Amino acid sequence: MSRRTAKETFEFTPPDITRACGALAELRQLGDGWMNLLPGVPEGAAEPEPAGLFAIFGNRAAPVTMATVIPPKAERRAGEGVSVGIMHPTGPKAVARLREAGVEVPDGWVVRQDHARRGLVFRTPPTAPDNEILTFAVRAGDALCLVATTGRWQAVVYRS
Repeated sequence: MSRRTAKETFEFTPPDITRACGALAELRQLGDGWMNLLPGVPEGAAEPEPAGLFAIFGNRAAPVTMATVIPPKAERRAGEGVSVGIMHPTGPKAVARLREAGVEVPDGWVVRQDHARRGLVFRTPPTAPDNEILTFAVRAGDALCLVATTGRWQAVVYRS
């Protein structure tokens, strides 16, 4: 049996995150689905630079971040928070780089992973407000992006 997934894509410009907050609230209510957040970058800026002579020994990531926000399943939402993952090209110890950029992990959030290749993963408290979650994801995504961003963001919302 296959599950159908509906996909909605829209753009927003922080600090106006109203539509993204509405989508996250809906996903939290459903207890299913996820949202990817991608920063706007100038045309051609998202292409990875050639790695040179040693390119065969690894794959170079694009210089752009992507945040993924996943609410807990419906049966777990009372005791489990939202998962916020950030794929980024900046290497290990990204939480320290965020702090240096003035982006603090909100109180009560738990760093579940800070890995060079697998990215950052946070778990929020169950009561974390949608605007706090999305504001942090956008600020962290901007801070860890290796190219200049346009200020606009794209949200891709997946609903099962």
